[in-house]
Amino acid sequence: MYKTLVLCDSVCDMSFEQEKKFGIRVVNCGVEMGGLPYVDRVEVDSARIYAEVERTGQLPHTSQVTALQFVEEYLQAAKEGYTDVICITMNARGSGTYAAALQAVELLSEEYPALRGRLKVHVVDSTTYSYVIAMPAVMAVERLRKGEAPADVAAWLQDWYRHSVTLVGLYSLQYAKKSGRLNACAALVGEVLGLKPVLSIAGENKMVAKVRGDRNLIPKMAQLYIEMAQDVKGDYIIAYGNNPEQGKELAAAIKKLSGRAPVFIGPIGPCVAINAGPRMLGIGFLRRDSQA
Repeated sequence: MYKTLVLCDSVCDMSFEQEKKFGIRVVNCGVEMGGLPYVDRVEVDSARIYAEVERTGQLPHTSQVTALQFVEEYLQAAKEGYTDVICITMNARGSGTYAAALQAVELLSEEYPALRGRLKVHVVDSTTYSYVIAMPAVMAVERLRKGEAPADVAAWLQDWYRHSVTLVGLYSLQYAKKSGRLNACAALVGEVLGLKPVLSIAGENKMVAKVRGDRNLIPKMAQLYIEMAQDVKGDYIIAYGNNPEQGKELAAAIKKLSGRAPVFIGPIGPCVAINAGPRMLGIGFLRRDSQA
């Protein structure tokens, strides 16, 4: 009989309330701001990130969950009687968190050999960020409750993430330039011309569109969703920065074209905010096979 814990890092952007509601455990990343360390979700939120950048002009830094933190989470799961842990991490191409989660599995086996036959850890690379991590994690919990084997659910998750895509539309290039998501030259040209980029995240980041002027960003993102989605009436999520009204406008634009509302819409958390900035929009969904 299986007892399985679904574990995510805090880049999934789940709130404490959602964590409790869905039975998913979240381990917090770190944020360094003004030379001081803070714990994501506990000691710092997105609003504080935006205020710090406005005040200092300097971008805070994130720190990944360490292997030792993951070992502690795995040990706690074993103490609570779990037979399996499905550990879902942020995009392995953008962070060392996935590697740390795997390293923790090796450390656990070496330091606690008695657990080798008692606890199985399945590490999954989400290839993405924010609620696009969280949505299938919630679906995984439902599959586990219906009796699916943890290994099968972990394999399903990895396949889901590999076929997913996240579109990110930026109203300002300031944060993307500072974080290195856009090079300084491209950002400068974009600012001068009033261009708003749409980035695609599917393991790696690439620019898929540029529009001129704020008013054209939402229609373009809605159009891209229709063109790229595996099923335009399927599940999708929407994320936003400190611009909830534009998040609602994007949801309405997609619903008008597809007839389907998002399964979730909400604000990004601190770690994502550091890279995307306060005025951003995101859509996460399963893409057509031809849309890599």
